[in-house]
Amino acid sequence: MMPVLLKIVPETYRTVQEELLLLGGAVLLGIPSGILFDFFRFLRRLIPHHWSVTMLEDIFFLLLVSFLLLCYISGFANGEFRMYYVIGCLCGFVLHECTLGNLFFSLWDSFARICRKLTHVFVKSHKK
Repeated sequence: MMPVLLKIVPETYRTVQEELLLLGGAVLLGIPSGILFDFFRFLRRLIPHHWSVTMLEDIFFLLLVSFLLLCYISGFANGEFRMYYVIGCLCGFVLHECTLGNLFFSLWDSFARICRKLTHVFVKSHKK
């Protein structure tokens, strides 16, 4: 009777520890997503542009994060999608934005302001 039960149970079941490790990995995946979002925010500060371009950048950002999550699921979770991977990635993103994201954004914002001033001075000096 025992060999029949082994055939019924698929090999895709994981222990709680393995599931928690996958959740932790998804949270860690949210940090590069936050850094990528900071890069797009920096570009918006550096070069102000139309709302339609901003919308396209947001769609591109979502596609990149979806691709990262898909690669994570394929590589570490054997292609098994669980909703808590998305929730973990979102938690990591929020964690980054609430901690290092604010610090990075203020640094990038200062850098963008300096770049705009230098560009303005450079353009003004070449117009004469």
